[in-house]
Amino acid sequence: MRNYDRVNTRKPEGIDSKNAYIIGGGIAGLSAAAFLVRDAHMPGKNITIYDSLDVFGGSMDACGNAQTGYISRGERELEPYMECLWDLFGSIPSLYEEGRTVLDETRECNKNYEIDSKHRLWEKGFVPHNETTFGLTKEVEEQMIKMVLTPEEELEDVTIEQWFSPEYFKSQLWYYWCAMLAFQPYHSLIEMKRYTTRFMHQLHLIRSLRGILRTKYDQYNSLILPLQKYLQDHGVQFVGGTSVVDMDFEDDDHKKRVTKLYLKKGNQEEVVSLKKEDAVFFTNGSMTQNSTRGSMHEAPVMNKDQTYKGCFTLWERIAEKCPHLGHPQKFTFSPEKSNFVSCTVTVKDYPQFFKYLEEKTGNKTGKGGATTFVDSPWFITYGAALQPTCPSQPENVDVLWFYGLHSNEKGTYIQKPMNECTGEEILKEFLYYCGLEDQMDEIISHAIAIPTVMPYITSQFMPRQIKDRPEIIPDTVTNLAFIGQFVELEGDVVFTVETSVRTAMTAVYKMYHLDKPIVPLFKGQYDIRMMTIALKTMLGKNQIEVSDLPKVNPLKINHLLKQVVDGINAIPPVPEYYAEREENK
Repeated sequence: MRNYDRVNTRKPEGIDSKNAYIIGGGIAGLSAAAFLVRDAHMPGKNITIYDSLDVFGGSMDACGNAQTGYISRGERELEPYMECLWDLFGSIPSLYEEGRTVLDETRECNKNYEIDSKHRLWEKGFVPHNETTFGLTKEVEEQMIKMVLTPEEELEDVTIEQWFSPEYFKSQLWYYWCAMLAFQPYHSLIEMKRYTTRFMHQLHLIRSLRGILRTKYDQYNSLILPLQKYLQDHGVQFVGGTSVVDMDFEDDDHKKRVTKLYLKKGNQEEVVSLKKEDAVFFTNGSMTQNSTRGSMHEAPVMNKDQTYKGCFTLWERIAEKCPHLGHPQKFTFSPEKSNFVSCTVTVKDYPQFFKYLEEKTGNKTGKGGATTFVDSPWFITYGAALQPTCPSQPENVDVLWFYGLHSNEKGTYIQKPMNECTGEEILKEFLYYCGLEDQMDEIISHAIAIPTVMPYITSQFMPRQIKDRPEIIPDTVTNLAFIGQFVELEGDVVFTVETSVRTAMTAVYKMYHLDKPIVPLFKGQYDIRMMTIALKTMLGKNQIEVSDLPKVNPLKINHLLKQVVDGINAIPPVPEYYAEREENK
């Protein structure tokens, strides 16, 4: 984005008399409120955020303490080129240092303590899995290149396993891919194509994760709470424990306009009537919808209820009333396929455990990123985050988070599916793969493990057609915008914080016709240096040959292709983000 475009918007005419109703208090809804305040100049008192939970933050929530155990449903990978995310948090004050922003705080944290994993893939007992290559066959390499070059319209409803040879799913690249992103072979090829293109600039860093960023504390404390305080300071209204269960529409110049919201809080019902100039911003799906929590001695019971699915049910109801609002059933039809289990482990007065993990992996706590046991039936991936993970965490307490992607499978040590296990059973399976079966009782006496099963955590990846997700502001409605992970956003991916923030920015800027460009999507795939290093990394070569290029040479102009390849090999490598920063010190 040009500095010329970093302007302060003018106050839209009549904004003081307009109201905004935001359905969903996750990062998308909170970001929409922030852009309404910051860029649309809407008075905070005119903005209302509804959420079915009492704690705001959506999938980025966290709670607990050292006595009862900390709880975090998930962790999200961040990176420097999430442009809308950092644009927003460059204007949100830090909660922990006066005069600094969340962006200042986050950048400084990563400058001082960079993720740099020495090894990421392991087998039981921390036996190193081969990471010298990506393990791709020539056939799979050609399939990968063909996927990137194929238009999305030709990939609708195609799964990853329908496109790739079986050998791909035994490769190191696939292990990296599904450990970080929770992809399954039956997920959408369109989403895989988008990830391959969108994060091409990260491929050469996938073994070390040097391009991945962290926040100072967990993302609830570092991102959600500062953002929530910013909004509260501006008078934004937060209404928790309240579900929006339906909307009414009326015709408005051949389009539909939302006229009423139907609210439910416990047994109480309420109707909110909208003026013609009011708008609704709807997070139409949640990856953590219908999550259930277990305990050390109780297994979480997965909620497979297809009658009430929260925001998904609201999406279903309005999609029946209005055309072109998407097809939610494409994402929520199979909790058995879209679930996984995460587990937060609180360890008190036992620093030996984290020291053991450091010694075995070679990764200091907080520097290892996603670490995976590839031979685990549950496909366990853990992260030992920088400690403390929250400001109130005592010095004698450490917190670990991990998840099992294949939670329907039976464990090795615990002969049960992960989604039927107690926290203690899940921890035992994890310790078994750490090679600590002889120390289980001792470690467990210092630990609290709290599992969470999320029926729709990978539902955004289910096979789909382009129009199964609604546009941010569909052509058929006047005052309704869709935000979050189940919205069509050309060129960008789902399952990222950036997606939620970008859809919120786009919704606000377009709804109120703001005279400020939407922060452009980073498109590293058009940088020939990034394309070159990505291709060399995938092929495991220092030099590209004509035979490595896609087989689209009907004129057999090999002499010209040779010149192209020679030019590619002469291109200097793309400077890494961190290298650039060191040069600018």
